[in-house]
Amino acid sequence: MKEEKILNHMSYHVVYDSSILDSIEFASRNGFSGVQIAIESPHLSFENISSKEILEIREKSNKLGINITLHGPDDVASLMNTNPSIIKGILSYYASLLDFAKKINVKLVTIHAGAPAIFPTDTTPSEMLPKNDIQYYKKAFEENLKDIIKLAEGKTHVCIENYLLYDFILEVIQKYVSSNEIDLCWDIPKTYNKDGSINQEIMNFFMKNLSAVRQVHLHSIRDGHSHKVIKPGFIDFCYYFNLLKNVDVWDYCIEVRPREKAVESLKNLKEILKNNLK
Repeated sequence: MKEEKILNHMSYHVVYDSSILDSIEFASRNGFSGVQIAIESPHLSFENISSKEILEIREKSNKLGINITLHGPDDVASLMNTNPSIIKGILSYYASLLDFAKKINVKLVTIHAGAPAIFPTDTTPSEMLPKNDIQYYKKAFEENLKDIIKLAEGKTHVCIENYLLYDFILEVIQKYVSSNEIDLCWDIPKTYNKDGSINQEIMNFFMKNLSAVRQVHLHSIRDGHSHKVIKPGFIDFCYYFNLLKNVDVWDYCIEVRPREKAVESLKNLKEILKNNLK
């Protein structure tokens, strides 16, 4: 796999930047081909961006050749929510988000599946989720995901990231990946458990669905914490790059904040790539 194929699709996660326009200029100056906007951050969210700014974002990204992707909200907009009134608000939010994506020519929006309510038990092993609730979460997730797919039609592509993907949720996701209605975002460090071992269920899922991966998240884990500067460590990034060498990945996003640390990560990643790609 050629180093250029990866580096020509390399973005960074925009969170602490002052604006989307500022991030586009920074990306252009520092060797990135794109930006992934943390749209759940209020100062970067569409409700606080004027029509004039939308036009400027579109023009600036086109002029500098910087691709924009969006990262949707976390558990606050969980697609596993089962309450009709709350879901009505969540889907209204997603409708506005996906309209915004179209306005600024975003090719890809990455979302989380969300999370159920967790109640750990004082047992061995500990249970986290009442079994009676699983059917409700699974049904809600599928119905809400179908609505998101409809809302995105003709506007952008939707990717689901491997964040808190329970086995009963993987079943639903597989159905819509197989029908080519959604794509996948592979957060490589989230393929690992807290003890550094591989989460084999997630690994198997992605190995089965490599062709659906459109975005890859990159960051290191140190001292049990993720989203650290990329450095050589127990994660063999080139192993994953080589797995994906024949896949149409649209974006490799360095999810390291702030942006100066993303630049440091990019420099280190170039060294890692130099002698380790097949």
